[in-house]
Amino acid sequence: MPAQFQDYWDKNIDRWGDKYLDISHGHEAFDRPAWFTSIYNSTIGRIERRLMKERYRRTIAFLDKNIEPGVVFSDLGCGTGIFVVEAAKRGAIVNAIDFSESSLATTRRNVEANAPNADVSYIHADLQDDKPLPESYVALAMGVTPYLTDIDKFIAKAIRSAAILCIQYTDPNHWANRIRRTMPVLDVRSLQYYSSDEVDASYDKHDGFLCWRDKFATGYIDVVTNSKKFHFEKVDYPR
Repeated sequence: MPAQFQDYWDKNIDRWGDKYLDISHGHEAFDRPAWFTSIYNSTIGRIERRLMKERYRRTIAFLDKNIEPGVVFSDLGCGTGIFVVEAAKRGAIVNAIDFSESSLATTRRNVEANAPNADVSYIHADLQDDKPLPESYVALAMGVTPYLTDIDKFIAKAIRSAAILCIQYTDPNHWANRIRRTMPVLDVRSLQYYSSDEVDASYDKHDGFLCWRDKFATGYIDVVTNSKKFHFEKVDYPR
């Protein structure tokens, strides 16, 4: 995992939870001058806050439809643990997985405060190395792929570990991302972009079956199944 992403998440993980609560994230720390950060958060940041609320709604809908008591659920890149808590409240056995120790510590605090009797394992792992992930029935990767530099390794690892996957990507061909890529000063988080063609080729290579794809924000959300473990065309989708 590149050092700049590790540093960003270690600095900002507690602040990211605020986005889901519709609190201004003007206190997010960018590697930019203070005046730029202020302007960004009062303009683009407002749009991002609305999109974070919608992403939260869709993810909760996905959990509602696919999590039952006793189901093993993995949050790949658990961040603040907001979806770890939600899955635990629905009775899941949860794997909270992240490359940032700060993220895991924040997740643990949130679980202890909001789901104290939950069955949660905290796993420090790089989603792009060759070490296997724990097996689960449902896995979630929201806001993770923009910080991964080798999408094929991630997809291979994720598909091997889970029956159903919900994954968000940032599309290089979206007009807003074209602007970001031509004006790097606007790409405040140094995002990674993956086209649907590149992702589809990786699914085919690693026995992934694409059930649904829907445009979201400046990218898209996929629901994918492991075709060797679980293959059918109708999996409930977070609309």
